[in-house]
Order: sequence, then structure tokens, then C-alpha cells
Amino acid sequence: MYWILFIPTVYLSASIQEWVFHKYLMHTRSYKIFNNIYINHMLHHKNTQNDYSIINNNPEYICFDVLSIDGIVQLIIVFSINTAFFYMLFHPSISLPIISATVIIMLFINIIVWNTYHAYVHGFDPAIICSPKGVKRSNIHESNYISGWLISNHRTHHDNKNTNYNIVFPGADFLFGTYSSNKLSKQSRYDK
Repeated sequence: MYWILFIPTVYLSASIQEWVFHKYLMHTRSYKIFNNIYINHMLHHKNTQNDYSIINNNPEYICFDVLSIDGIVQLIIVFSINTAFFYMLFHPSISLPIISATVIIMLFINIIVWNTYHAYVHGFDPAIICSPKGVKRSNIHESNYISGWLISNHRTHHDNKNTNYNIVFPGADFLFGTYSSNKLSKQSRYDK
């Protein structure tokens, strides 16, 4: 019985966390401790051109770098909070090692999918610029429904930065009313 609730709860939690992080830490300047995240993300939006490539082809702020100090700190914090949260919800029905392994797997999926599709949308090969590497650019096909949707979803975010905060785990945008399938014209997307 608990397994039926565990996996959807883990996914929903990942989707909501991604949405909150992207909307409130990357798009809202009100948190001084996270100011660098906000500044870097706004630079990323500002440097994104009409074709979604980056000015001067600079791959900075494209990949999640696990081996950086920021990356390690973020991973430890997110792992600890999630493991404790799911432990309180599901223990003793689901053991701590299973909960921990599930959180690690979700973090790994998040990083690989982010590095793959974020790099792809902005014209980079994730197998070259990211660490850990994403899927090789030549192996990503927009005709694949999931790939096409993730790519279109992130492009729409760049067309209207107040929508589509979920890049890896779709769901929370639908729950919180920030999903948009509408693209703005290339001219109007930079007027915002």
C-alpha cells in the first residue's frame, strides 16, 4: 500500500521543489542569501538570443556542476531535507536505505535531464560541456514526444519568464497555474 503512495509522492515533491526553486530563488530578488543564484539566472535570461543560443556562445550557467562547491552544498542540503521528509512520512513501512536510494536516484535524474535538455535548448552539446555529462546532442530528437515537450516547454519559459518553471519534472506548473503552451513572438519576448 505505501509503495503506491511513495513513488507519486516523491515525484510530486520533486516537481514542487523544482518549481519553488526556479520561481522564488532564480526569479525573485527578495532572498539576500540566494542573490547570486538570482543574478546568474537573470544574466542567463538576458544573454539568451532569439534562437535560444547564448550571446558569445558562453556555456556559463547552462549545466548543473556537481563538482563545484555550490553543487556539493546544494546536493547535501536537498538530499538531507528530502531523506528526512520521506523518512517521517513513510518509515517504518519503507526503510531508510530505500528512501535514501530513491532520493539519490531522483537527484541523479534531475541533474542528467537538466544538463541534457538545458544545454540542448541553448545550442550546446551536453556530452561536451557538462559535468556530469548529459546525453550526446546527436542522440536527442525533438520528434520524440517527451524530448519535444521538454524542449518546447523550456523555450516557452524563455519566451515568457513568468511561466513554465518546471524543466525536469513537469507537474507543479499545472498545479499552480504557471504552465503556458503559448509562445510569444520573438520581438515581444524581450519587451517583458
